[in-house]
Amino acid sequence: MTTTALALAALTAAPAIAGPAEDTLVWVTNREANVPLVWWENLIDVAAMQHHYFDTLVYRDPETFEYLPLLAESWERVDDLTLEFKLRDGVTFHDGSSFDADDVVVSYSHLIDPATAVMNAGLVKWMAAVEKVDDMTVRISTEKPFPAAFEFLASTRMGIMPSEVWENPPLTAAGEPDYAAMPVIGTGPYQMVSFVPGGDMILERNEAYFEGPKGKPAIKSLHMKTILDAETAVAELMVGSVDWVTGLTQDTVDSLRGLPGITVLDGPDMRVSYLTLDATGRSGDTPIADVRVRKAIAHAIDKQAIAENLVGPAANVLNAGCYPTQVGCTQDVEGYAYDPEKSKALLQEAGFGDGINITIDAFRDRYLLEAIIGNLREVGIDADISMLQWAGLRSKMNDGKMEMAQTGWASSGLNDISGIASVLLKMTPDDYCQNPKVKELLDTADTTIDPELRAATYKQALEVVAEEVCWIPLYSHSKPYAYTEELDFFATADGFPLFFLSSWK
Repeated sequence: MTTTALALAALTAAPAIAGPAEDTLVWVTNREANVPLVWWENLIDVAAMQHHYFDTLVYRDPETFEYLPLLAESWERVDDLTLEFKLRDGVTFHDGSSFDADDVVVSYSHLIDPATAVMNAGLVKWMAAVEKVDDMTVRISTEKPFPAAFEFLASTRMGIMPSEVWENPPLTAAGEPDYAAMPVIGTGPYQMVSFVPGGDMILERNEAYFEGPKGKPAIKSLHMKTILDAETAVAELMVGSVDWVTGLTQDTVDSLRGLPGITVLDGPDMRVSYLTLDATGRSGDTPIADVRVRKAIAHAIDKQAIAENLVGPAANVLNAGCYPTQVGCTQDVEGYAYDPEKSKALLQEAGFGDGINITIDAFRDRYLLEAIIGNLREVGIDADISMLQWAGLRSKMNDGKMEMAQTGWASSGLNDISGIASVLLKMTPDDYCQNPKVKELLDTADTTIDPELRAATYKQALEVVAEEVCWIPLYSHSKPYAYTEELDFFATADGFPLFFLSSWK
């Protein structure tokens, strides 16, 4: 009733400016972006938009996951450390300047320069050097073999701007380069018209866009509208002031199903939820240090029921902590099926037949954690919930004070297992497995060019993690969208809306 009342109020207060009549797709974000460049603004909305105003050397097809030529028309692996790219001729930036090798070299050289201070630097610093061979040929070298190079090259952080923009950035009051304030000039299917920090972004179709795998966009204008309140966003969708909304709770989305004029889509989501457990006793005298207790916890959780009833229709139940499509990921490892009786027997065997008390830290998805705690209580495990901010949880993990945590990882949209396993399981302070064998296997797989050998080595690492039960993979998430029925929209697994693939029906 609240949503309906808001919708009726909005009907008299806001004109419908969205939709095919204006050829403007108005979409909603519930996060305030201060910079339109993902190198200095770590928001999925900005990351998604970079795919619209920037291009990368290669493009990962969102349906087939095949790597296709984009700003590079061809490539070859010179050796295990070197890739050479022939660039596409005749491409122009939004300011009319021509694209060539200098733009690639200068853009990427700045991204890997510590002075540029990009966020999530590991997503670009896999490159050791970028060099110009001739005006339309570049070479990228790595210090070690890097088989995931094409996935990283296709990622949103590998956008390219004119060399002149990088070489002449705005300056701060102190006379230092202010890279985050640079003008947004790319070669992408849309070009930026305006951006208001914390507010809206407007993009217009690039009428001179080249024929490539992204295709020429069907919709003329994209308007990113910041609406922090979910009920207001839903109300504006219902009256036609906006066309597309996400970031809603599953209950809210379910309430929109069947309403006239609105399509509800349950899309995939690369975000993986898992429990991480103190397998080495870093947090002190905890029963979780006993592998039998960790296995009891794993067998106590009805992941299938939680995924089906709470996570969403597109959720995947996981045996291994990686998204099923990710290169190198396999779910063919020990999954610890839901078996409360086996869980009780393991607790008894470990000397905890009367039950145990533990604390589970988390920073989001409390409703899912409460379902897990209900499962644990049925086998004699009483758990207290400690909800923290992400920074607080990360600090507690790094300090070795965490007994058990529910957390998750979206791999920055990378469709490669190194985007999750190799980030979280290499004996960093927040790695509660602290298993040198796992690190050794991951180090080997991360630098193995042969795809079959690489996949086999990752599987070995995942099997060790499963045996030690220092991670309990739970499920990937379901990402619900609500949008006007006049829109043809494709949901990607990484959660980045690619509106250049959308059209009006």
